[in-house]
Amino acid sequence: MTEPFGSRFEKFVGVEKPPTLVVSAFQSAEFVATRVQWEVGEGGHQTQFDRADGYMICLQRLDVGSQPYWADQRPMPLGAIRSGQFLLLDLNTQHSSVVPNDVDCVSIYTSRDVLVRFQSEHDMPATGLLHAPHAAIHEDRLIRHLGDALLPAIHQPHTASQLYVDNVALALLSRLTEQHGTNPAPLPQVRGGLAAWQERRAKEMLVAHIDGQIGLDALAAECRLSRAHFARAFKVSTGLSPLRWLNAQRVERAKSFLINTDQSLEQIANLCGFADASHLTRAFLQDSGVPPGQWRRISRL
Repeated sequence: MTEPFGSRFEKFVGVEKPPTLVVSAFQSAEFVATRVQWEVGEGGHQTQFDRADGYMICLQRLDVGSQPYWADQRPMPLGAIRSGQFLLLDLNTQHSSVVPNDVDCVSIYTSRDVLVRFQSEHDMPATGLLHAPHAAIHEDRLIRHLGDALLPAIHQPHTASQLYVDNVALALLSRLTEQHGTNPAPLPQVRGGLAAWQERRAKEMLVAHIDGQIGLDALAAECRLSRAHFARAFKVSTGLSPLRWLNAQRVERAKSFLINTDQSLEQIANLCGFADASHLTRAFLQDSGVPPGQWRRISRL
């Protein structure tokens, strides 16, 4: 992914951009995630997407009424889209519409080249193609969850760890391939896990990068595996994805600091690879069911 695709939303190619437009974007090697918001005046607002050799998910966070819609200047009906639903657009076609009401949309773009690489890694036909019929409205709980999961990275890109981004990318590309590919099929399963030396080395590298600033590519290369094979084999061996395994190590390290020191939650979060104290608290609640401050008081009784 070589170009800053997210910046194109500010151009509103061929039409005037809304005066209230707010664009926040995050770009990785495999996708661009953008949150686009604006308030629509009377009569709606015309939109038009530039062409690109890839696909875009337009995940709505507000209900959007039915609207005039054109694909390569051919008119067709587009019904109302509820919050949580999305369009899947092939950007080799030019898409334009007149949006009738306020907009809050998470858009995720990935190129055909990225899909080809992903499919090749999984020993699938490397077509780079998805089934994206014009004006089709989709509902997919996992896609919605991934859109929500990307919001912190979109608004605070510096807090997003490489491992987190890679985890989201694999989940997104897997879902698109399995559910929206031209020949949708489950990804091949890995039966065996990592060899003992591979598991040991991967865990050493993860702990050495407690902040998550290490990618799946580096971990896989150290284990002499493809990225896809490594991610699946690690989960077979440990029962957890690399990201979830690392989060568990972070929480255990935080527990040690909570019991043995009087450092603040912000200090402990920094030492344990969390973005901030609120990130630590969310992870702690998920792991232990109580916030870290309460856990510290109970553990010291």
